[in-house]
Amino acid sequence: MKPQRDRGSVAPEARGATNLRLGVSGIRLTGSHGVDPRERERGNRFEVDVECVCRNVDAVETDELADTVDYRAITDLVRETSSRHAFNLIESLAGAIAAALLKTFPMISETVVRVSKLAPPGLSDVDRTKAEVTRRRG
Repeated sequence: MKPQRDRGSVAPEARGATNLRLGVSGIRLTGSHGVDPRERERGNRFEVDVECVCRNVDAVETDELADTVDYRAITDLVRETSSRHAFNLIESLAGAIAAALLKTFPMISETVVRVSKLAPPGLSDVDRTKAEVTRRRG
C-alpha cells in the first residue's frame, strides 16, 4: 500500500512553474472620486473587483499563506489607494490600483481591476458605471 501524501503535497516530478489566477470581488468603499465638485464633497459609493495572475506560486503545493498573495493585503491596498488620492475618473482609480498591485506584489504578473461607481449621479435609472484596466508586468 502506497503512503498517502499530506494535503497539498505534490510529487517532485509533477511540480513545475505554476500560474494561479486569484481574485477579490465586491470590495465596497466610499470615496471622493468624480468630476463634479458635489461628488467630491459628499462622496460616492464604489465597488472594486480585482483579478491577479501570479507566477510560480508555491502555495498550490505547500498550502501556506506565505507562498501566495494574501487576499486581505489586496483589499487593504485597494482601500489605501482609494483613500490616498481623489480621482476625477474611475478609469484613473482602476489604473492606480493596478499599478500599486504590480509594484507591491512581485508574484503578480498581470492584474485586472474593475471599478464601479454605484448609483452614479446624473444618470437616472442606472445601477452603475464601470471601468476595467488590465496591466502586465513589463
